[in-house]
Amino acid sequence: MCGEGILKKSNMLIYILFLLLSEFNSCVELAKTLRVFGINVSHDTINRFLWIEGFNPQENLFNFVRDFITPEYNIFVIDDFVIDKFYSKSTEFVYYCWSNLHKRVVNEMHIVDCITTNGKNIIPIDFRVYDRPKDGKTKNDLCREIILSLVERGFNIRYICFDSWYSSKENLKLIDKLGLFYLCRVKRNRKIKLSKNGEWISIKELKEIPETGLIVYLKKVGYVKLFCLSKNGKAVYYITNNLFMTFEVFQEVKNASWRIEEFHRGVKQCCNIENFFVIRRFPILGHISLSMRAFFILEKIRIDKKISWYELRRKLNRIAVGNAIITLCKKVGLSLI
Repeated sequence: MCGEGILKKSNMLIYILFLLLSEFNSCVELAKTLRVFGINVSHDTINRFLWIEGFNPQENLFNFVRDFITPEYNIFVIDDFVIDKFYSKSTEFVYYCWSNLHKRVVNEMHIVDCITTNGKNIIPIDFRVYDRPKDGKTKNDLCREIILSLVERGFNIRYICFDSWYSSKENLKLIDKLGLFYLCRVKRNRKIKLSKNGEWISIKELKEIPETGLIVYLKKVGYVKLFCLSKNGKAVYYITNNLFMTFEVFQEVKNASWRIEEFHRGVKQCCNIENFFVIRRFPILGHISLSMRAFFILEKIRIDKKISWYELRRKLNRIAVGNAIITLCKKVGLSLI
């Protein structure tokens, strides 16, 4: 069987299924796996495929999911996550930085990503890889790129959500300028006024914030509505430029924004986004894009079959292990019980 022909016709699906099933993910391992079934493909062929995918990874991801984004998917969440690469010395996008998880300086790759959700389901739609030493762009620059991309693609945007890292005045003013609403966390030391002629105070100095929210003037931004929740005994603050937002809508949008944390967990634990051995820019981008597409397939099956990501992976692995047991028994002449 011609391996090159197989890969040209279904290269994307083959790689995605490999991401969902294999615990050891590399071009060499995929090539060896395909040879078991008579598909003679070199690891260089798979590597070239990743190069091609990496030339336009964001557009490839969007084209893969665009037909499933209905008007009910109107909450967009931007965040970032980290891929640890402790021993990578020459991998592009990887830099030494402080890790809050490991409490030390380690080699890491940072990805700014965006999902859309209807409050329950998750569709990954965009991402950027942080590479400031080379392109000079901060994470906030990448956030604004994603926001502009959402508008250019004509999405039905009800709210854009993010955490306090992305609550810079540049980001908030951009969303205001575009005529959109945002809901985001904000740090307790941000300066506000309670009235136009009032004094500047920190948010943490407020004695009481009504459950229904409080309209304040945020320094260098404008009027926003401030909400406060208690988390583990500490006050957590949120702001929105929708001055008429009710507490019920606030809770709805805030809860929906947490879907991105579920996405980060799923794409890491079930789709092997962290496990790659390529070191160049374009293959890395191709792998990340394909991992997010693998997550979308996993999520779609979860919705259709009402089965968790983890149980689906276990079912697929049972089939693979079962077929391997049967094949080995036949080879050594053993009968199955």
